[in-house]
Amino acid sequence: MENKNNIIIILVILLLAAAGAAVYFAQKGPVIIGGQAGVEVCGILPVFTGQLDSGSGSSPPSFIAQDICHMVFANEKSDVAICGKVKTPELKGQCYSMLAIKSGGTEACENAPADARDRCYSQVAERMGDPKACEQIKLANERDNCLSNYASRIGDGALCKKITNINQRDNCYMNTARNDSSLCNSVSNINMRQDCLRNIGR
Repeated sequence: MENKNNIIIILVILLLAAAGAAVYFAQKGPVIIGGQAGVEVCGILPVFTGQLDSGSGSSPPSFIAQDICHMVFANEKSDVAICGKVKTPELKGQCYSMLAIKSGGTEACENAPADARDRCYSQVAERMGDPKACEQIKLANERDNCLSNYASRIGDGALCKKITNINQRDNCYMNTARNDSSLCNSVSNINMRQDCLRNIGR
């Protein structure tokens, strides 16, 4: 147990060192290694790239330190091409959405690869308050989640009808009916519709 804690502490220190070095070099520009210009510091930093406690099934992403470094460069240079080098799916989507939000549009999401595009649109919709970004999501379940979360947050029942999953659409109407009681009548499930009307009547 003590060894595991020591390894975790070492990992945290390495991550902080990687992030700090990335910020420094992002300000100073690319470094020159062995006489070759343009070698990115992210690829040569002595950062942790293995797996911790691989038998537990809860290991951290193996490239997280390099990914954070690439995200720093991508943000500093506003360069979506650098986001393509991020390997961890969650961070890759975050990298593209970070640049999309920075630019005030969804162009960065449009240029994102398939494994990051939907996550990018979802994060843009959440942070920029743009429901149209939800509609760009390819995976139906992810698109429905995005629309439902946004509709519930702002109380806009008009977005619920764009949800393809019937149960999720009914839940969306129930969550937004507090602003418009007539939305209860749009709930397809009879029992849920009655519950909706009862809740509004209280």
